[in-house]
Amino acid sequence: MGERRRRRFGGVRTGVAALVAAGVLGAVFAPSALAGISGSGAGSHPMGDAAPVSASPTPGAPGAGTMAVSPKVATTSATTWNAAAAAEFWTPARLASALPADAPKPVTQQPVTQQPVTQPAARSSTRTAARTAARAAGVVADSVPNSSSIARSTHFSGASSTGIIFYASKDLTTHYCTASVVDSHYGNLIIMAAHCNPGSWMAYVPKYQHGAAKQPYGIWAVTKVFKDSHYTGTPATSDYDYAFAQVAKNAKGQTIQSVTGGNWLSHTPSYSMYVTALGYPKITADSADQAIRCHPNYPTQRLTGYRQMVLYCTGFWGGTSGGPWITYFNGNTGYLVGITGGYEEGGPNSWTSYSPIFDDRIFTLFNYAEYH
Repeated sequence: MGERRRRRFGGVRTGVAALVAAGVLGAVFAPSALAGISGSGAGSHPMGDAAPVSASPTPGAPGAGTMAVSPKVATTSATTWNAAAAAEFWTPARLASALPADAPKPVTQQPVTQQPVTQPAARSSTRTAARTAARAAGVVADSVPNSSSIARSTHFSGASSTGIIFYASKDLTTHYCTASVVDSHYGNLIIMAAHCNPGSWMAYVPKYQHGAAKQPYGIWAVTKVFKDSHYTGTPATSDYDYAFAQVAKNAKGQTIQSVTGGNWLSHTPSYSMYVTALGYPKITADSADQAIRCHPNYPTQRLTGYRQMVLYCTGFWGGTSGGPWITYFNGNTGYLVGITGGYEEGGPNSWTSYSPIFDDRIFTLFNYAEYH
């Protein structure tokens, strides 16, 4: 799999390396230029052909235009932050006590059963208010599901390429989000949601296991986070709610990808497609404190007004932000076509999740993160 990925993006790396050497990355990288270098675009993978993703109609619209001279880069720790320091700081007790960094999704909201067509649909007042507000803002999925078209997530032991990002604020309050490893040139990149703002003592724990004295793939120090310069944390910029982070080698000198494997970053070929979504829900909503997986029972939709997909699947509470949306999932890795994030920090409740579309811009950010 890795060799196929390297051949596919070999042209991108060659072009990026030349631009880095010239010191002009980002200033000249328009999405159309990147597509020409990579030779890949929407629809280049056999992952669905309905509701194709198209270019934004106007300059400056979500997904359009060039990236700024450089993205936002956050250094998450001092130069002494490494695998040994991360393992010492992130004790089992600290890991278990971490709270989700994304906004909590209300526990009271549940999937609504659709009534017969001859009767008005019965909805909770909270959900109705949320839908009304969304419609007023021009944000709504192309169609609203009934309970029979909402997938059900299940617990599983986890995937080696997916885990939890942990970090601490100045008062040592710990936080987390979900993240996953991306197949990259140096094997040191993970992807997460941009709204999971990094703090100090940042670490990545692949295939996290609650209460384990020793994590199955160890605890890895995260040193830098890269965000698109357009992302400001507002709904208007939520199409850019993704970030890449660099992970330091472990005590054996191994890269994270060489140990866990990595997903292949791919253009999202369609708004309507079947994905497997992974994540780690907060323990206060899901006492198992275990990874969940949503099988591709139902296709995603487009979120009108945004370049984002909607997935209806239960169990995606706070903490699942940044979790990968994958096609051709083999149990550990697959083609990465989205992550939980975007509008409303990934969704208004535990059964409605959003993902930004992966277009040329994310590849620009990805290649910048690879070489910086």
